Amino acid sequence: MLPCFHTYCSRCLKDYIDQTEDSGQFACPLCKFRHAVPVDGIQGFKPNIYITALQATKHLTETLCETCDDNETRAETYCLECKQNFCARCGMIHLKMKMSKSHHLVSEKPDEHGQKMTSHSYCDEHKQEISVFCFKCRLPVCPTCRDEAHKLHNTRSISEFAHEVKKELTESVSFLKSYMPSLKDRLKDVETHENAFLKVRKGLIALVETRAEQLHKEIDHLKEKFITQINSEIQIEEDRLVIFKNRVSEAITFVTSHVAAAKHCIDFGSNQDIVVSKETLQFHLQEASKMLPVGFIPQFELNFTEPKTEETILPEMFGKISKQGTTAIAVSECGHYKVPGMHLIRGIAPISGGKAWVVCGFDPRLHLVSRLGIRLRTIKVGKDIDIDYITSDDHDNVYISCRKNQCIKLLNKDIRIRDLVLLNDFPRGIALSQSGDLLICLTKSSTYDDYRPSDKNVLIKYSKVGSKVIADFERANFQMKYPRRIAENLNGDIYVSDHKDGCVHIISYDGKIKRKYTGTESKKLGEPCGITCDRYGNVIIADYKGNCIHLLDQQGQFVSHLTKSDSVIKQPFSVAVDSDGYLWVGGSNGMVKIFQYLL
Repeated sequence: MLPCFHTYCSRCLKDYIDQTEDSGQFACPLCKFRHAVPVDGIQGFKPNIYITALQATKHLTETLCETCDDNETRAETYCLECKQNFCARCGMIHLKMKMSKSHHLVSEKPDEHGQKMTSHSYCDEHKQEISVFCFKCRLPVCPTCRDEAHKLHNTRSISEFAHEVKKELTESVSFLKSYMPSLKDRLKDVETHENAFLKVRKGLIALVETRAEQLHKEIDHLKEKFITQINSEIQIEEDRLVIFKNRVSEAITFVTSHVAAAKHCIDFGSNQDIVVSKETLQFHLQEASKMLPVGFIPQFELNFTEPKTEETILPEMFGKISKQGTTAIAVSECGHYKVPGMHLIRGIAPISGGKAWVVCGFDPRLHLVSRLGIRLRTIKVGKDIDIDYITSDDHDNVYISCRKNQCIKLLNKDIRIRDLVLLNDFPRGIALSQSGDLLICLTKSSTYDDYRPSDKNVLIKYSKVGSKVIADFERANFQMKYPRRIAENLNGDIYVSDHKDGCVHIISYDGKIKRKYTGTESKKLGEPCGITCDRYGNVIIADYKGNCIHLLDQQGQFVSHLTKSDSVIKQPFSVAVDSDGYLWVGGSNGMVKIFQYLL
């Protein structure tokens, strides 16, 4: 059993470590938590006594006590160390003997405290049973240790504390288990869609081939074109489903493993085990809960449409492949906040606890707002500071793009501000990459109205070792007009909203231009501004002029419009997603609204 409570057989674990070890460490295959390889190899990890206990309970039925002389007394406990079966009376005697007082007795049924395994730990120095937990030292101790070395520390009865911890962990386990039926249903839905697309592929290709046979050989090349288009569109949808299927499967595996690990500890762990493992188990249960819910399944229909006319053979007469989205996403407002005045919400930086910093206009003040729309505090970054955008990291540090001041400032969680980056041009949108680098939209003019075709506006990546241009756009025969906002997706793709060009540029992690997103046939992008990515890799784009919010999947394919009119929020400009999956949207009238859309 690894310290993260995930369990593997020795051979598999050894092979895995041999293949993945890096600088004496390896990542758990399930939770990716990194562990140091013990000096004596995998033998340095403790065996999972909880699994052993679980296996032992299955063999207690109709087993006789091995120490009673009558050969009739039914065994109710099993000693893991001695590998012997005992009745309740002999089990109690066994734990009182000097040689076996620290052994682990497993019972088929839990005792009055809900435990299926009984064991006692003793202090090496005072030989007393460990019955107290020291909160300062995070150690179980005996009463004498408490009265001597820990007398000034906050301590508590370990049995009482363990009871509370067990209750707390049980609630987390129950919460995660309640999602399992839904996760399995989602997996079935994905598999159903996979099978449906196989039939769709065959049906559509058959239609195209039938149509091709009716026309002259001169249009054979069109037939191949349509088949290629079908395969391309189906491949996009299959790739999308594979991503979602892997996400759901990973969530099931992840949640199942964490639930099992916690449940084993709850059922069979001693009080000492439970309190010592509290933080580790809580951390992994919380990590598991972050995978819930798993989102939605984008659904599309592909159709082949034959023309009604039989005139001159043209590509449109051959037929048409059309894709229609059927993904309905329920968006519900959870709260809102109105910044005084009617200024534009330029940036939103979510932090922990359901809060976010908000900047309005080119104002030097930052407002801290709760998810319920309550302003918690306001701070002033400095005199004559021109804030254009803000973003945050996992440690609640806030990065501030100061446009006319030509710098990036850092506001830490202790509300201390310092200069982080000094620049020669005007910084606009900023974002943090997965590696912790700071991505910056850097422009030659302070506003897009002053843009000149000769301006070379670029993206730079700032790191501890210095800054460097992400891509050589001239060599790529590509000129970005006015990069306004930037975000990095889970797969490393960089999304940049080009306010002047009316599009979102999609750039690979190595700086190669992949394509542009300009909107849908029915709803083209007007002035794309705010852009962000959620934990599933979905890309969210605020269209200021179009009064709507576009949702793309991890591949950059359109999924749905989260909002379509100014009745929801007027001229959305800024978007951000917090750690709990809530969408924060800032508009042109000083309004910030918080939505729930991940169902």
